Amino acid sequence: FIAGYCFCQIHKIAGSSVLADRTELYIDDLCVDENRRGQHIATRLYDHVTAFAKSAGCSFITLNVWCGNDSAQRFYEHMGMRPRHIMMEMKL
Repeated sequence: FIAGYCFCQIHKIAGSSVLADRTELYIDDLCVDENRRGQHIATRLYDHVTAFAKSAGCSFITLNVWCGNDSAQRFYEHMGMRPRHIMMEMKL
């Protein structure tokens, strides 16, 4: 039985006009089975990813959180993350 998972990608940023060269670990998806929430599985996954990112030479961890997913945003802020930018859209 899988209680949770975390998919990540390593991004190397070089030659950007707005960002210094660096290596980031991007969390594409971190999910815990809703029946297993509250058991600190997300925290253990996040801690594991953080250790992996450090060992891989990453200087940042990044991710996107959907507006309205307040519990996820609170979790990531509790883990030490802060907003970097806001993407906006308009449906046509």
